[in-house]
Amino acid sequence: MKRARTTVSIEDVIEMSGVETLHPGGLDLTRRIGEVLRIDPSHRVLDVSSGKGLFACTYAAELGCRVTGIDINERFVSLARTRAARQGLGDQVEFRVGDARALPFGAGEFDVVVNECAVGLTAIGDPAGVLLEMARVAKPGGWVVIHESTWRKELPVEERQEAARRFGTMPCSVDEWQRMLLVAGCRPVVVEDWSGPDNLRKVRPDHRWSPDDPAGFLTTREKLTLLPRIAIRHGIGALLDLQRTRRLAAEYLRRGLVGYVLIAARKEDTATAENVGPKRG
Repeated sequence: MKRARTTVSIEDVIEMSGVETLHPGGLDLTRRIGEVLRIDPSHRVLDVSSGKGLFACTYAAELGCRVTGIDINERFVSLARTRAARQGLGDQVEFRVGDARALPFGAGEFDVVVNECAVGLTAIGDPAGVLLEMARVAKPGGWVVIHESTWRKELPVEERQEAARRFGTMPCSVDEWQRMLLVAGCRPVVVEDWSGPDNLRKVRPDHRWSPDDPAGFLTTREKLTLLPRIAIRHGIGALLDLQRTRRLAAEYLRRGLVGYVLIAARKEDTATAENVGPKRG
């Protein structure tokens, strides 16, 4: 029986590799959120799609706040709990299994609701729905914060969809991200551009690599371990398709089509923010 053609996305590769990767800007961007919002021990923070808990534990350890992390991946939640215990943060941080599209919290429970590079994941497939849920559980006057991939130039819809399938995440223009936040009842206050190769390199601070070759974020040893696993699970065709994805990502970066943005939005009591302009960084 012929195996169906499978596209293995960049997000799939990262998860299968088991490598601890960050987001563009790395921990500098995570710390920037704490700086912009002036997070302190009085704040209750929700980290949506918290993964293995690095960012939630960073907030708790460095800012003294209470943090709840939620992720749909049970293995990630287990690893996050282990991380928090190892760092002695058990009294400040808790991790729970849950869906970003249906957060298991009441309305207005958190001072800050943050999602670091996971609103646009194609595995979730509902960025607007995720933002609505984030806004729901934020206190009136509280913060909803995201940082996400962006399209810096107009592209045909079909090309955007193909790129999202290959990347595993759905970039939007900065204006599109802001509009989704406004629809969710949150007024963008701070918008900062975190594009560029220097910020992209911080995805793997433990390994020197060049964004000119997106496949370089994995070491040679990691590739030798991972590629046979991809072939066994998805077939040789998936490896060939992955090469096309690598070339497409390199081309988009070279042409400056893809960027990265931080947006901090304040939850409004009523949706009256359309005429208020954000502060751009």
